[in-house]
Formats: sequence, structure tokens, C-alpha cells
Amino acid sequence: MADLIQLLTNGLALGSIYALTAIGFVIVYSATGVVNFAAGQFVMVGTFAGVATLVNAGWPMPVGYIGALVVMALFGALFYLIVYLPLRASPIVTVIIGTVAIGITIQNMALLTFGSWPFPVPSPFDGMMIDLGGTVISAHAIAVVIATGVLILLLWLLMHRTAIGIAMRAVAQDVKVARLMGLRVQWLLAFTWILAAVMAGIAGLMLGPMWFADVNMGDPIALKAFAATVIGGFGSLPGAIAGGFFVGLAEVLGASYVSSAYKDLIAFGVMILFLLFRPQGIFGEKIQDRG
Repeated sequence: MADLIQLLTNGLALGSIYALTAIGFVIVYSATGVVNFAAGQFVMVGTFAGVATLVNAGWPMPVGYIGALVVMALFGALFYLIVYLPLRASPIVTVIIGTVAIGITIQNMALLTFGSWPFPVPSPFDGMMIDLGGTVISAHAIAVVIATGVLILLLWLLMHRTAIGIAMRAVAQDVKVARLMGLRVQWLLAFTWILAAVMAGIAGLMLGPMWFADVNMGDPIALKAFAATVIGGFGSLPGAIAGGFFVGLAEVLGASYVSSAYKDLIAFGVMILFLLFRPQGIFGEKIQDRG
């Protein structure tokens, strides 16, 4: 039982990373119709922003975290200006290919800047363990789950209780009508990319102490987050959250109780089943309704 509690905690912590990345997928897709396949590189940039501020610059943790998130906000704005804005009138597939290309470029730029050697990323909870009835659990893992819950609540409040969130939802519903209503669509789209980048940056900062910061870390994160989005349902924030937690738990529990060689097979196998029998996912709308 003690091992199960520990595995569940680790699975929820890893699932939190996938959920935050999947939320970035959904936010961008809902507003633009684009699947951002550079989402994994967004997380990687967030992790290395933490490396730059906390490790290289040696800033105190609160200042370093704020600095890293400012970098991610600027990164999201630049991505919108350099990648999405010039391609916005092109077919969606062209924009998607553009995100793939820029993701590869970002990965190689990180390789040239930081090298191929992995970096350890500090955590405010380094070395801290919590004893729960004989089960020793990493304090960082618990903090990741709690922080993700707080972020999900803040995101819900932003989307449902603020003017900018309601405007973002209007743009996601119908861009043309939103523009006719006088909404500043381009600014809202820019904010969408910034918000997705900041969410990915937070995921990267939380992931760093769990893994080493590695320039190749983005691809597996993006694939798992994509699987989570498909399982939960494209266009659905609750689906992204549920899918992320499912993939994280499947990965950790599958590696422990089945085999580490099959942990990815479980998540992607479930994704394929959803594509075959319920392509709209758990919470997503029917595919024909999207058009």
C-alpha cells in the first residue's frame, strides 16, 4: 500500500506536467485551430530559463522564477509575431508544419547555447521528504500537484470571471463574429500564445527538479501531452487535465506493475483506441460539430 501511494503521487506529479502542456495545446488550438507541435520545446525553454536564472545567474529562487516566467511571456509573444502572425493566412497544415520547424530550430539553438550535457535544476524542496503513515513521498512531487491544482483554478477564473477570458472564449467560438463585435482579435490571439508559453514555462520549472534539464526533453513531453489531449478531447480544458493525469499515472503505474518497456505503449495504445472508437475524446465535442 505504501508503494502504491508513492507511485500515485509520482504519477500525479508527472501527469501535472502533461496536463499543463496539454492545456497549452488546447488554448492555442481553441483560439487558432493550430496544433502547436513546438509545445514540448516550450516546456524545454521554460526549464532552461530556470537554468539561466537559478543556476547560471544564481538569482534567489523567487526572483529566478519570476525572471524565467517573464522570459517565457516574451518567448510566447515572439513566437506569435515570428511564426504564427506571418502564416496566419496560410492553410492550417502550413502553420502546423511551421511549429514543427521552429520547434526543431529552438531545440538546436538550445543545444548550441547550453550544450548536450544535462543540467540539474534546484527546487525549493530539495532533499525534503514527507512521511505519510510510513510512506515517504517527495515534497517536490506533492508541491507540483498542489501548484497544478492552484493553476487550474486560476485559469478557470481567468477564462470565466474576467473580461479578457470571456473575450478569449468568444474568439475561440467564432473569430469573425468576435471581430465584428469590436474585440481586438490580434491582441487576444497574442495573449493566447503568451498564456500557453507561460503555462509551459511553469511546467518546465516544475519538471526540472524531477528530470535533468536536457535539450531533447521536449519531444517526449510533447508526445505525451498530445496523447493526453486526444484522450481528453481537443478543445476541452477539463479533457486536457484528465488526459494529462491519466497519461502520467499510466506511465508510472505501467512501468512499476507491468514493465518500463511498455509504459509508453499503454498511453499511446489508449490514444489509438480513442482515435478509433471515440475520436472526440472524453470531454471533446464531436468532430463534425467542429466544422
